[in-house]
Amino acid sequence: MKRFLSTQHYSSYYLYAERENGGNATLIDITETDQPAVLGDMPYAPNSTSGNLTMVAGTAALVISEAAATAAQAPQTVKIMDFSDPQNPKVAREFTGVTAMSKDDQRGLIFVANGEDVWILRRRFAEDPEVQRAYEDYVLYGSSMYRPSR
Repeated sequence: MKRFLSTQHYSSYYLYAERENGGNATLIDITETDQPAVLGDMPYAPNSTSGNLTMVAGTAALVISEAAATAAQAPQTVKIMDFSDPQNPKVAREFTGVTAMSKDDQRGLIFVANGEDVWILRRRFAEDPEVQRAYEDYVLYGSSMYRPSR
């Protein structure tokens, strides 16, 4: 392995493992540290081009092409990888020809630009279905003992 990046998504803890060749990311559930579970694996650098896993948040990862490390002004490709369905990870969005990138950790923003456009991405977690159901039950039924079956 090349390196690890860890993150939390509600009640789950994840570890992203980047392979030495910089071409695959593996998502590992480390919520139960004595029973880690590999959830998914995804190549992110097709055509023998390597890249770097740059940032992770919950079930999403940001990958930047290797060009950024070798030539400061060389256009690069930035991919947002979606591991929300770990058995079927996918590239959620790809930005090509990227010439500038920065982040605002305080507000959870990522700025990406190429020669034509500027994008402002928000780091935001998907809703946790268990928390959402508990909230709906609380709002609808309060503290009453009556709970209709679903």
